[in-house]
Order: sequence, then structure tokens, then C-alpha cells
Amino acid sequence: MPISFLPVSDHRFKKSPFFACNDRDDTRYSIYNGRLYPISSGYDEKAHYLHLRSRCCLYDVPETPLKITGPDSLEFLQRLFTRDINKIRIGRAGYAIACNHHGGIIMDGVLMRPSEREFIYVQANGDFLNWATAHIGNLNVSIRDFDSWVLQIQGPTSLQVLGAITNIPPDNFSYYDAIETEIYGSSFYISRSGWSGERGFEIYSKNKEFDGVGLWEYLLEKGSVAGLMASDISSMHTRRIEAGILDYGTDIDQSFNPYEIGLGRLVHKEKNEFIGRQALVNTKHTALRLMGIKCVGTFLTRGDKLYESGGQEVGFVSAGGWSPYLKYGVGLIRLNEPKPPNYRLRISTSSGEFEGEVVQLPFYDPSKILAR
Repeated sequence: MPISFLPVSDHRFKKSPFFACNDRDDTRYSIYNGRLYPISSGYDEKAHYLHLRSRCCLYDVPETPLKITGPDSLEFLQRLFTRDINKIRIGRAGYAIACNHHGGIIMDGVLMRPSEREFIYVQANGDFLNWATAHIGNLNVSIRDFDSWVLQIQGPTSLQVLGAITNIPPDNFSYYDAIETEIYGSSFYISRSGWSGERGFEIYSKNKEFDGVGLWEYLLEKGSVAGLMASDISSMHTRRIEAGILDYGTDIDQSFNPYEIGLGRLVHKEKNEFIGRQALVNTKHTALRLMGIKCVGTFLTRGDKLYESGGQEVGFVSAGGWSPYLKYGVGLIRLNEPKPPNYRLRISTSSGEFEGEVVQLPFYDPSKILAR
């Protein structure tokens, strides 16, 4: 039975403007940032994964953009994030991490800068808004959830769709560019980013007051020239593992600092004080504890446990699957202590025990050529 026939309360979580586009008899849902979203709509996962790698797919995603404005917005963000926000120019975006006072990761996401004192932070799953608000102090700044809803179009032919639905020349819209544009009669934010490791872009509404079903159908119609196909998160899941793209709350949390997940380059210790700076300057924990693992024998799933040959448990798989492209099981692993690439571990799966090999992320395309 489609969930639209169930007594679903919008007071407990929100349904997206694209909800009806995915609500099928076999759709399975999850909750992310208080938003209901489809994790599987009964599609052939392998066929959609291959389509993502060869053409392009349309996704309804549950990210929650936050808008930061005000005279002190830049100073505020410099206080919150480990990277130097001054280096994100107007019309650009960048990956930004916030840490607690002990250097543990509070949140990660894409930070866009549409204008001088206006920023959009596309946060992952978590209560970042209340945490950030608590650190405003005496600054003249506003941070709020402006009820923005997000679509991703991902895949090698995605920029053909961009050219069909906007006046933006695809060749001039570079990786991590972020601007405002008109689509289907309404104004949207758009960024050259995504969660697939493939070329793609994201569309962010300015509020919920637009025709979501109409926009969805318009994108599929205009995108037919590029082979655009509606999909769900399941087809993107394995691809994001291959690309080493992390999910906050699943793969990383406050028990990791940026160095331990391979993102120490985003800790700009030379800038003025930011939350967690002193802890990150002093930390001795800089070796990687978030790695990949390959398993030729079987697919991997979240929760599979990792053991040394002597039987000591050393971590677990935070996200896993089978890669049709690489032709082996792939997973992201959280380790209790660092292990080097090529290190052998035993993996306890639902199909039995198998040998796995530790891999430094990503599994391939480390220069992100496919995404550019």
C-alpha cells in the first residue's frame, strides 16, 4: 500500500514536493533530517546503477539547506568551520566541516555563496541548526531552515540536461560553481556538485511554494535528450561508496576528527580561531581510521564486523554493497585503530566469513575526473 494512504503526520516529519512522484506500492522510506524520503522504489538497482554511470538519473534527496545572512555572516562561518571561508568566492561553493571543541566532526556539507553576505549550507543528517545558533553570540547574523527542497541530476550526460532546462552554458558551469537561475518558471539555487562521484548538479528551491510534480515531469521531459531517468538513492549507494563519499551519522560522527577521515586538507589552522582549532592543532590522532575494504567473495552490508586473523575485533562496515563495475564487494569501514592499505582482515557477513583487503579511498578516480 502506498504510504500516501496511511495516516502520516506532517507534524512528525515533512514530505517533499516530489513525494507523489516516488510513492509506489513497493517504495520503502526512511527519515533524514526530519524528512521522509524514498530509499527504494522497486527499481532494478543494478540497471539504475549502470544507467547512472552511462547516462544520468534524477533523485529526490533529503538534504536540508540552511540560509546564513547578515553583516557578520562571514565572521560567523569562519568561527564554525575549519576551512577559510574567505576562499569561497561569490558564485562558488566548497565542502565545509564543523567540529566540536574536542575536534570531533559535528557536521559536513556543501557551503554555497550566492552573494557577498548570503551563504547556503547544505547540511547532512543532524541537529546542526541548533548547535550553530548556540554559537552566534553577539554577532549580527541569521541562520535558518528556509524550507528548501533538493533534487540531484547525476551522470555523465547530466550537463546536457542543464543546457536544456536553463540558459547556463554547460561548458561554463564548472565543478563547485553555485548560482541562481530560473527553471520551470521559478527561481532556484543550483550547484555543480552531487553525491555520486559522477558529473552532475543539484537544484535547491527557495521555499516549498512551487509545483514539485510539475517540475519533476518537466525535468524528465527536457532531460529525455540526455537519457534522464527517475531513480532512487539505492542506485547511488554503491556509486558513492566507490567514490569514497561519506554520509554523516553513518560513516562519520563526532568520534572522528577530519584527519582520521582523510580531510585534513580542510583544516586551515593558519586562520583565526575556530571551534575545535586548539584540539586539532594538538592532536596526535592524524592517521586514517575511515578506509575502504574490498572483498572478492561476496557483497558487503552495514554492520559486517572486521577481525584480525587472531580473532580480535577491529571495526565494522559502515556502508557496503557489490560493485558491478569493479566486480567485487566494496565497503566503507570504521576502524578502532589505523590499518595501512593492502592490510588483510576477516569480514563476518551474513553469508559467512571472507577475507578482505583494506583500501585507501576512493576505490578509483582519486582526481575526481568523472565528476568534473
